[in-house]
Amino acid sequence: MLINYKNKKIFAFSDTHGMNNRLEIPKDVDILICCGDCTRDIMSDEEIISFLKWYSQLPGRYKLFVPGNHDMLFETEPERAKLYFPMSVTLLEDSGVKIEDIYFFGVSARPWRFKNSEYDLPKGIDFLITHAPAKGHLDNNTGCEILKNMIDKGKPKYHIFGHLHDLGLQQEFTPETTYINVSYYNQLLYHYTKHESLELEISAIRDIEEEIVNSYNTNGHYENDKCLLEIRRNLINEMVLAHQEDIIEPIREFNDCLMEALKELYERAKRIYDDLKAHSDYGDEIDVTASLYLDNDYPKLHPIQRYDRQDLWEAICDGGWNVLYDEGISFYIGRNESFESLTGMDCPPPNWNDGLDSELTKDMHLCMQFHHLFDYTQFAITDFIYVRKFWSEIKIVIDKDRV
Repeated sequence: MLINYKNKKIFAFSDTHGMNNRLEIPKDVDILICCGDCTRDIMSDEEIISFLKWYSQLPGRYKLFVPGNHDMLFETEPERAKLYFPMSVTLLEDSGVKIEDIYFFGVSARPWRFKNSEYDLPKGIDFLITHAPAKGHLDNNTGCEILKNMIDKGKPKYHIFGHLHDLGLQQEFTPETTYINVSYYNQLLYHYTKHESLELEISAIRDIEEEIVNSYNTNGHYENDKCLLEIRRNLINEMVLAHQEDIIEPIREFNDCLMEALKELYERAKRIYDDLKAHSDYGDEIDVTASLYLDNDYPKLHPIQRYDRQDLWEAICDGGWNVLYDEGISFYIGRNESFESLTGMDCPPPNWNDGLDSELTKDMHLCMQFHHLFDYTQFAITDFIYVRKFWSEIKIVIDKDRV
């Protein structure tokens, strides 16, 4: 967001989550501010290095950076993180810098940071920079109380922050301080343009998700609302799949994790099946079904981390609504069934990439279970490609009537 202040053009942004190359930076900007969450993978050194290289080469003489909650290296190994900074980028962690006659001060206000660390801000701050919002100001009731107290005492002219994607690029004015959420995540994810039709689609998705959550929390019966999942899925997929190059790595990483979880489940279920066959009199009357499910918790790697995400996740994972996910990703164990056969990796070419760009995904070896989630359930592709954990169950059925 461009801010004109004391004859300087200041451009502030946050929450690019690996999509920084989509961001349009004014060419005549004087000062750049990043309020964190530059990474998608919270533990990736490579993403931080790549972002800082890109950031350092942007127009603008001065570049400031405050880490976000996705930039975990600054929390776990801050000294190592500092080594990656080029000379042209200034890290502000509970520190300030004066650029000509404008005073910038960065506070490490990430969602978990403030425990017993309140302190008085320096006097005369023009721009206070944090990642998370203060309580009561563009915060969806999730803001930091300690940060609010610090701002009330210090009275900076501006508070620049991000973190809450759905409130991105919104402002709030008070007599002492102007609050600005500079998150660009939603705009970058949906390739923000000035076309009113796309803006209406993004707004429609938010409205649909709110209705899904309300219906789920109110009565848990969705017979009349199942269509909402399909409409939401189609809207999101239409926008996201138009730029598949931006989600190729999450797709690849999810498929790898899915295959690993399926392999472990298959081997466990096959041992049970073989053991039952060897030590029982039921013979062919034993059925063993293995089912894999996406983790019950909303994916921590998902770039959208709003306050209502867990409720939405529970609703769209509910088999009463998402009917073809009711039994998760299931397969029957037989004596001669191989893992390759059960995952569709025994057919040439071993790649279940229908509906995706064939060139971009030609070497990815997507499994049949990926195809099931993508093509047959009511998940949008961005719902599940950030999942890295699963849970499973094995069912044993003995048909005594056939014995």
